[in-house]
Amino acid sequence: MTAVTVKENNIKSPVESCFGKSEFFYLINLKTGEKKFIKNPHKDINKNSGRKAAMMLIKEGVSTVISSNFGIPVKKLFDKHKIQMVIIPEGISSLPLLKLRKNSR
Repeated sequence: MTAVTVKENNIKSPVESCFGKSEFFYLINLKTGEKKFIKNPHKDINKNSGRKAAMMLIKEGVSTVISSNFGIPVKKLFDKHKIQMVIIPEGISSLPLLKLRKNSR
């Protein structure tokens, strides 16, 4: 499953610039085609918002996360759990990214 940090809960939303402060995560299962948005309940926490959001995604079963920026604690946690991180420029729409990713398999 792939997760994309997005500012809004629609597929044309731009990618969020900060992983832990993302409003939503857009999850797509590339095997089944199932897609869903989940709200980030940790975005307003001042400390460890990224780690808590990362643990939430790990529990969801993600294997790849796309964002513009990951903090060092999040990078370490994703490395430990063998989660692939894809860093892209801020402001890109999530829709073309997911189409590209799906077609590359």
